[in-house]
Amino acid sequence: MLGNILFVLVIIIYGFLVNLLLKPMPGGDYGVGYSFAWLIYLAGFIISTGLLVWNMNLNHCFDWFPPSIMKYRNWLVFLGWISFVFALIWSLEYHTKIIGSEFPQFMTWFIRSRVYFWLPLLLLIPSVYLINVQSLSGFAPFWVKFLIQAGFFVSQIIAIGILYTFGKFWVQQRLNGIQLEKNHKTEKLSDYKATLESIANYNESTITGLLKFAHPKNDKTQREAATVKIKSFENWEQDLIDILGQKNLEEIYVYDDPTYFVYAFLDGNKMEHPEKFVQPIQSSLKVLNIRVGKSLDDPYNLELGVSDIELVCRVLEEQFKNYAKEFKPAMIKIQETLDIIPPERKNEQHKKSYIETHHKYKLAVNNWLKLN
Repeated sequence: MLGNILFVLVIIIYGFLVNLLLKPMPGGDYGVGYSFAWLIYLAGFIISTGLLVWNMNLNHCFDWFPPSIMKYRNWLVFLGWISFVFALIWSLEYHTKIIGSEFPQFMTWFIRSRVYFWLPLLLLIPSVYLINVQSLSGFAPFWVKFLIQAGFFVSQIIAIGILYTFGKFWVQQRLNGIQLEKNHKTEKLSDYKATLESIANYNESTITGLLKFAHPKNDKTQREAATVKIKSFENWEQDLIDILGQKNLEEIYVYDDPTYFVYAFLDGNKMEHPEKFVQPIQSSLKVLNIRVGKSLDDPYNLELGVSDIELVCRVLEEQFKNYAKEFKPAMIKIQETLDIIPPERKNEQHKKSYIETHHKYKLAVNNWLKLN
C-alpha cells in the first residue's frame, strides 16, 4: 500500500517538475516564484523517490540480484537511485542548452533523445510490477530485470559524464588558479627587484623620493636598502628638516603629504642634530592641526587616519623628549581640536573605523600631554 502511494507521489511531483522546467524562466517577481517552486518540486522529487526506493528495498523487491552481489545490494540500490536523480535533474536543466565541448559527446545524444521522458519509464514501469506483483522472494521476470538494468546503466553513464565534466572543470579552475598565483608571484618578484634597483640607482638631489621605501611597514630588505641610501646623502637630515618646514605644506593634498613619511622615518632612526628639527616640527604640527580640524568638520571627509597622530606623538616622546616645552602649545591646540565632537560620517563603511581612529588619536595626545 505504502509503495503505491509513494509511486503515485513520485509521478505527480515529477510531472510538476517537468512541467515547470520545460518552460522558460520568467523575469521579475514571477522569476522568484519560479525559483521557489523549482526548489520545492526538486526537494519533493528527491525525497519521494528516495522513500520509494527505500520501501522497495525493504520489501525485498531487489532480491533477484545475482547472489555474488547480494551483499552489496543496499549500496547498489543507493547508487542507482542517486544516479537516476542526478541524470533526470541534469537532463531537465540542460534540455534547452547547447551542450558544448565541456561535456562528452554522448551527452548530446541523451539531451536530443529527451532522456527525461524515457529514462523514468525504464525504471518506474518495472517498479509497479515489483511493488504489486512480485510475491516470491528472489524472482522477477526477464523484462523487469532488463528494464531496471538498462535504466541503471543509462543513469550511471549520465552520472559519470556529469562527474567527469564538473571534475574536469574543477581541476582546470585549480590549475588556472595555480598559474595565476605563479604569475602573480613572478610579477611581484619582478616588481620587488625593480624597486631594489630603483633604490640602488636613485640619483635625485634630495632624499624625498626614497622616504616611501624606508617606511616601517615596507619589506625589511627594501626598508634597510632605502635607509642606507638615505644616510649616504651628505645632507639627509637637512632634507628631512626642509620637508617638515615647507611653506606650502598646507596646500599639498593630504594623501601626498611627505611629512607622514618623514615622521615614519624619524620613528625608527635616531637624528644626530635633533635641535634643528624643533622649528620645522612646530610648523608641521600647525598644519597637522588645520588638517585634523577640516577632517572633523566635514562629515564626508575620512582623511583623519592619514595624519597618524599616534605616530607623531611617539616620535616626539622618543626622539625629541628634551624639546617637549616647545611643542606643547601646538599639541594643546591639537588636543582642543580633537575634543570637538565631530558630525557623524556619511560613509557607512568607514563610520566605525573613523570613530575608533578619532578616539585613539585623542588618547595619544592626552597621554603625551600628561607625560610632558
